[in-house]
This record gives sequence, C-alpha cells and structure tokens, in this order.
Amino acid sequence: MQATERNSIIRCITLIEQRFFPEQFALGEKPRQRDLEYLIELMEEKSNIRISLSTMKRLWKNEFNQIPHLNTLNALASLIDHDSWNSFRQDENKVVKTLLQKPSTRSVPIKKYALFSLLGVLVFISAFIFISNRNKPISVPDNIIFSANKTVAHNVPNSVIFSYDLKGIEADSFFIQRSWNPTHKKSIDPSKKTFSEMYYYPGFHWARLIADDEVIKKIRINVKTDGWFATAKTNRLDSIPFYPDQSQLINDGSFRVGDNIFENSKIDINKGLIVSYFNIREFSGLLSGEYILETRVKFDAIAGIVCPYMEVKVIDEKSSCWLGITDKGCVSNLNVKVGDTILAGTENDFSTLGTDLSEWQDIRLESSNGRFKYFLNDALAIDEPFEDDRGKVMGLILTFTGKGAVDFVRLKNGEGEVVYTEGFDN
Repeated sequence: MQATERNSIIRCITLIEQRFFPEQFALGEKPRQRDLEYLIELMEEKSNIRISLSTMKRLWKNEFNQIPHLNTLNALASLIDHDSWNSFRQDENKVVKTLLQKPSTRSVPIKKYALFSLLGVLVFISAFIFISNRNKPISVPDNIIFSANKTVAHNVPNSVIFSYDLKGIEADSFFIQRSWNPTHKKSIDPSKKTFSEMYYYPGFHWARLIADDEVIKKIRINVKTDGWFATAKTNRLDSIPFYPDQSQLINDGSFRVGDNIFENSKIDINKGLIVSYFNIREFSGLLSGEYILETRVKFDAIAGIVCPYMEVKVIDEKSSCWLGITDKGCVSNLNVKVGDTILAGTENDFSTLGTDLSEWQDIRLESSNGRFKYFLNDALAIDEPFEDDRGKVMGLILTFTGKGAVDFVRLKNGEGEVVYTEGFDN
C-alpha cells in the first residue's frame, strides 16, 4: 500500500473522530467499542454498506497492510459527508495543493516577517495554555447533585427532569448526555438547576453529567414499560419512532403489529421497516448470571426483504447481550454479544443461526455458571464464557427487520422455576 493512501485513510479516521467524539479526541483517547458500533450503524444508514466490527477495529488500530475494500472506504467517507472515497481524496488533494502553493515574498517587507513570526509565537503560546488548561483535572465535590425524575411511571414518550448543582465546579462548558450515544448530548446552563430531556424508547439507560470533556457523574434512567410495548420505524437511527395502538397487538394467541395498523398509520412497510417489542422491568429475583429465556418467533412476511433479521436482547444492570437469527445465506452479517464480547459472523461459524424465518423458530438462552448457551430449535448454536456478575435482568427487547410475531415468552431462574410467562392470550 502506498504511504499516501494510508495517510488518507488515517486522515479520514481523524476527521471522523473529531466530528463524532470531540471530547475523546481532545484527550487523545480512541473511540470505545460502543462508539465503533454506533459508527457502523450510521455508516449503514448513510451508505447502505455495513462494515464488520473486526474491520473497524483494524482500521482504528492502523492494522491494515493492504488497501481496504473500496466499499469500506466509501462507507468511511460517508461519515464526513462525501459521496465516495474518490470524492474525499479529490477534496484532500485540493487542500494539499493549496498549502503547497507558496506566495511571492518579494514585496513583503522584513518588518512583516517579524510581525508574522511574533503572531505565530503568540498563537502557539495561547494554544499551549488552552490545551494545558483543558487537560487539568476538574475538581468535583464529593456530594455533587445529579438526579432524575420521570414524568410518567411507564411507557414512552417520557420526559425526564434532571436536577443538578454545578456550584464550585470550574469548566468552560457543561452537558447532559442521556445515553451512551454521543449524539444525545445537550449543553446545559451551569447557573441553572434543572434540565429536561425526552426519552422516546424504553430501556435501562446511563445518563452522564459532563464538564468540558470529563464525565463527572452518571446515573441510571430506567424507562419502564407496562407489559409489552411496540415501536416501529423505517430508519435505523430514527430518534422518534412510531407507536402502534398498543391495545390491538394481541391477535390469535400472538403479539404482532397487524397490516391494518401500518395501513392506517401511512407507514411504508417496504422501506427498511424495523419493529421492536420492549418489556422493560425488573423481573423478580432474576439474575443475569442464572436464568433461562424461552420464546417462539416468526416473520409475518419476508418477501422482498434482503437478509431478514430477528434479534433477542437481554438487558442487565451493566449493559446487555444480544443474539440474532437470519436467512442461511446471510449469517456472515450476524453479530452476537455475550457479556462484553462481540462475536462477528465474519470471524465465526454461525451457520447454525441461519434458518427459514417464515416458520416458527424456538429460541432458548441459558445463562449459568459463567457460560452462555444459545439454542435454536433445540440445537446448540453458541456456548461462550462471560463475566458472571452483571446484576439483575432488567428487560427484554425482541426486534424484527420487518413484520414479526411472538408466540410466547418465558423466563426461569437458576433452579428452573418459572418467574415470568406470557402466552399473549386474550
């Protein structure tokens, strides 16, 4: 690979970090895994190209000996508003040529050179002082106030009222970030005490209070549901979904969003439809290290959907794990998260996770003794170790890239006792 091509890739990655993770970039920190996962989703939305997590990690670690595939480069360029990698390179070359054009110096008096030199020194000193001040640790009182109250007990939309007191904390700017997503960060006034944010999706979220680039406190926001709650969207990154009529979702012993609901809502089900079913609550006495989850799911229609995908996500007090199934020919697209480890379909044999999604599929997850087992139609598909202490089970999310149905959901504790069951019978 030519040095110029590698330098262009590094320059593109740097611009991406500056745009999406300015605080981490200012501190010289690389994006975390969740940050890279966010970029993967955003790239797919912008370019219709999905890059695996392993490829993203190699790019960010500068561990590529050959020029990455053009699709990968096109996807990267899309994050900084370029239609293609070639477009990015052309703009980059224009900047280089401009910098290389030396202005004539014959008519510039010597005094101007001295003035420019002095200004340059002053700018350098100012920048050095600014950077030094930014890197100084922020003094934070032990009893800093940062709390939150929801306006409704269950379901969404839900306004969360944050209370804070920044007295005695010296910083240039302050923010509240309502989730891990860096785009969910809003500036707040340090002289005030209250800030309100809307939560449009249920879930168990971390909210962060930030001074300059430093997270000075974080709290958990549990946006619960009253039983099962459905959302739908046609864009993966939509911040505001569509809420189907929740009273019409149980039909013939299953949970689903019917065609009539989509027709009445004017939603085009042929444009990237994503339907999710949430049940966010603390399941009585159920620990993430010892449980069994059983469910049966199917797609109502897969015609025209390239690589239909269904995902089961279990939320715990630390984070979440997720597992998916898809068509047999699409298993390399899968990503499976067990504990803090993400397994990519490009690097693992997920052939057992490929199936006919138009038929009912039986899924069973077993978490026990530090191991996580995933069964599809009674066949063991995954058996992986994980960190045992992840707290309580705090929610379930079932997601379909299209119209999907759930026949039942059952949760058991480590002793095999049923602690929750739902058969969706009227």
